Amino acid sequence: MIADVGGFHFAQASDPQRISLYLTSRGWEAHEEAGGTLWMAHDESYEVFVPRYREMRGYASHIRRLLSTLATAEGRSEPQISLEISVSDADVQYVRTDPTGEPGTTPIDEGVKAFESLRQWVLSGAVAVSTDRIRLVQPARKPAAALDFMRSVRLGPTFEGSYILTVYIPVPPRIGQTEIEVDHPQVRLLSQPFERRVSLKLREATNAAVSAADDVIQRRVGIDAFKQRAEKGVNANLCEALVGFSSPGSGEARIDFSWALSRPVEPAGPIGLNRDQVSVLREAAQELRAAAPEEDVTVAGAVVRLHREGSLGAGEISIAGIVEGGNNDRLRRIWLDLTESDYSLATRAHDHGSTVAVTGSLVKRGNRYVLHNPVGFRVRAEAT
Repeated sequence: MIADVGGFHFAQASDPQRISLYLTSRGWEAHEEAGGTLWMAHDESYEVFVPRYREMRGYASHIRRLLSTLATAEGRSEPQISLEISVSDADVQYVRTDPTGEPGTTPIDEGVKAFESLRQWVLSGAVAVSTDRIRLVQPARKPAAALDFMRSVRLGPTFEGSYILTVYIPVPPRIGQTEIEVDHPQVRLLSQPFERRVSLKLREATNAAVSAADDVIQRRVGIDAFKQRAEKGVNANLCEALVGFSSPGSGEARIDFSWALSRPVEPAGPIGLNRDQVSVLREAAQELRAAAPEEDVTVAGAVVRLHREGSLGAGEISIAGIVEGGNNDRLRRIWLDLTESDYSLATRAHDHGSTVAVTGSLVKRGNRYVLHNPVGFRVRAEAT
């Protein structure tokens, strides 16, 4: 996971605030001077100078000398130190996929799937933190807090060593922070900023999902292994995302968590996924979706079937369409019952080939999708 010192991470590691966080976390002491800060190691055996502004003459040279000094003091490489400084103000998750082919590359279809799964994985954590309600399937309409959070999340560069995806979650430091203290497990979760709570939820939920898969494999239990862990953030969306990290060739993946130096936590090992666990997670996602409705979903498509007893009254229709805003845009056939007035609208839409939309709770019953409690049935105006 080492990047070129002259590339992305050097640019990030050149930020004075990130450098200060890193040096503070290593016990270096700051002494303000004209134009910048002189930092001294705790035993005063090394010192480095950090200019106050990037625009100062010779800034890049100062940073390269700083990296060289730190590499000597710590007995590590400059790229390693550059990487850690560059992410000192963010929680970073590294998702190691294991595709076939040349190291550092991935088949395009697998790569697209992995990036889509990465977004779904992070979003599942944000949604879980945004609401107290426990769901086996997250709603299609995501909480505003989760969507706002997702706008701050950044993708980092990929790395060789299989094919490693990185996601950056910026974490604000404590107000008035003057020293670095490790957050222990007993620290109340609600005292943490939203961004950190998402990172912690991702680790908790991912661990719980893998543990549930192990229970299924080793103890021969059923889907209850996943339902019992729903309060930890386990749901169909999370399971689908984890499955998307694995390639068809190996069926394996690994997730490493790195924590912002401004709010360090107790270190924890990586979470691995093997072929058997991935198979169980795939089946679990399907069963969880079958066991719980997708609430507040909007279905849009064409009316392909109409049925009612007699010429008046309520009736049943089916729509060939998609769930808007969902993670799967494949065409589905969805059945629902409508009131007499809405049924009349559906009849006219069918006759004219118009697109309709309706909102409700989507449930899978065998091979059939059924929309319960439909509201807001409408015929959409055709684009001109």
